[in-house]
Amino acid sequence: AYLAQWGKAHWESQYLKYGVNTIWNWGKDSGLRPCSVYLRHCVLASWNCGGAKNGSWSSDDSITGGLCYDSFLDDTYLVDRETTIRDYLKQCPDVMATGPPESLRERYGG
Repeated sequence: AYLAQWGKAHWESQYLKYGVNTIWNWGKDSGLRPCSVYLRHCVLASWNCGGAKNGSWSSDDSITGGLCYDSFLDDTYLVDRETTIRDYLKQCPDVMATGPPESLRERYGG
């Protein structure tokens, strides 16, 4: 996705020449997964950026968000570089039910 948007020359000049082979230096097969609480926070933040077409957030696929929301879900990938956030949320719907710990509820907006 990065190369498609920015091009190989940009990647090579900005990262590869400094020895950075991946964005976060995690291999595709690392198994790294997002922190549920933080991912939920990011999903809700992208929803609240405005432009949502169908009311409040829901895991229902018929809900269409605004540009920020849809872009975040469809253009952001897990470390495997294949699974979108939208697909990950379908596989792990409990993410959106995972509220922040009491000590962080105010910071994360509930």
